[in-house]
Amino acid sequence: MTDTDSQVVQVPTGAVGKAVCALQRNGLVIVKQAIPKRPLMLLRERMDADTVELLEFCEHIGGNPREKGHLQQGPPVSPDYVFPQVAMNEHVNAICVELFSGTPRLTFYNGNTNCPGSVNQRVHMDGRHLTQPPEPVAPISSVVVNIPPGPMTVGNGAIEVWPRSHLIRTDRPDQRIDEKAIETQRKAVPPVQVETEVGDVLIRDVRLWHRGVPNPSSRPRHMIALIVSSLGTKYPLRFQKGCETTLEGHEVLSNAVYVDEKLDYLIGPTRGIYEQIQKAKKEQRKKS
Repeated sequence: MTDTDSQVVQVPTGAVGKAVCALQRNGLVIVKQAIPKRPLMLLRERMDADTVELLEFCEHIGGNPREKGHLQQGPPVSPDYVFPQVAMNEHVNAICVELFSGTPRLTFYNGNTNCPGSVNQRVHMDGRHLTQPPEPVAPISSVVVNIPPGPMTVGNGAIEVWPRSHLIRTDRPDQRIDEKAIETQRKAVPPVQVETEVGDVLIRDVRLWHRGVPNPSSRPRHMIALIVSSLGTKYPLRFQKGCETTLEGHEVLSNAVYVDEKLDYLIGPTRGIYEQIQKAKKEQRKKS
């Protein structure tokens, strides 16, 4: 099998055209050694400590509101942890500028952690299709940029992806995939777990099917997640003051506001998920 035939194409930094072709064809690409190891080491150490605090909060509210073992956990949004090589990586930005028409912008800055003892998530997309039949499938409008600060392997719960599934529209109104579609695609192009080394970056179409799988190791596996989009948004990202020097002046717009206060980047997202679930349960009890 040649590299261009592979479902998961790996490209060196600078191979912008090849990366764009892989994204359009398969829905994903790995950019090899795009990020230096020093900032990733610092992020991994901090996220390890944050995981302990987040798990304590989950225990306090009666358990993780997401699937067991899969935490909504992003990196800090303060100047000492927002690194240009991560948040505004030149190699990723070059690919996004080539991929999109118009000026791309950063619309999401968070991540997830796969803890030991986790379970399979449901197969899902992170974004919806913009067209429906009989219109053709729309070109890529947003990509997820996954940056594991440590090694990502089958042995620690590497993300499962479904190559070429970004071209498939399903009948569900939400972003989950029904079992019939899953089995059809499994026979056509089966899923794979993406393994990366420290410094590699996984870029995937926001519509690509994927899921978190069990982590059989003894330590959490973090994965920072950015979304870069050609679409506008009403919702700016919030960073602490001082991050301007990292996020401004790049080919990808920061879409950011900078505040002179401590931001709840760690507990807030999980608390929000928990409160939404509790509100839905309360409304259901009212109806019954």
